[in-house]
Amino acid sequence: MRFRCLQEHVHRDFGHGKYMSLKDEPARVFNIGAIHRADDELHIAEGEFDSMILNKVGMPAIAIPGAQGWSSHHRRMVAGFSKVYVWGDPDEAGSEFIGKVTRAVRNAVGVRLLKADGDVTELYLKGGVAALRARKRGE
Repeated sequence: MRFRCLQEHVHRDFGHGKYMSLKDEPARVFNIGAIHRADDELHIAEGEFDSMILNKVGMPAIAIPGAQGWSSHHRRMVAGFSKVYVWGDPDEAGSEFIGKVTRAVRNAVGVRLLKADGDVTELYLKGGVAALRARKRGE
């Protein structure tokens, strides 16, 4: 079970992330069904809400809860897709997440979000589907 901090602040400055889990709760991949609904491309988001937004706009997505949640065994579930897009938050942890996944999955490509974008959900709220598609294209 995951919980989101609702305070508008820099979460790391207060000793926690945006999302928190119960102590000793293992990380679980969110929205496995997207793997079965996807055609030849899949999206991997750093957070659950981000994957919900991507799915809403027609980009089948799973979420790895937290930047440190990727495990080497996860690559087996994304094998077979011609392209895997990895959406990390625009911070150091997000960059590490993108790097970790793209090193593990041969056909994975990182989608770089700018600080001004915020995460996937924030970018969608600011610019809609067009903004997400532009970032996916590398614009």
